[in-house]
Amino acid sequence: MDSYQCVWEDDETNRKVELLVNYSQDDAGVTIEDITPTKVTFLDPATKAEQRSIGIWTKTGRKILVRQFRSAGRVEALEQDLVALGLASTGV
Repeated sequence: MDSYQCVWEDDETNRKVELLVNYSQDDAGVTIEDITPTKVTFLDPATKAEQRSIGIWTKTGRKILVRQFRSAGRVEALEQDLVALGLASTGV
């Protein structure tokens, strides 16, 4: 299993969420094993300047952020990013 760290810029809620992604690859392609949010940085809506950051330490907090990440349709984009960066292959 490999790991990848990325940042989800959630413009709707004016925040950046740092994520640790564990993934694997096989003949079928890339499989996201798990996603762990580690930090949220809140942004000023007008200037997009960073206001404050908090670590994500609770299981419930992580579940909520992962659910929001998935519902925003970001998992498919993440898989494409892994392939585009050369960290994984398409399996084709």
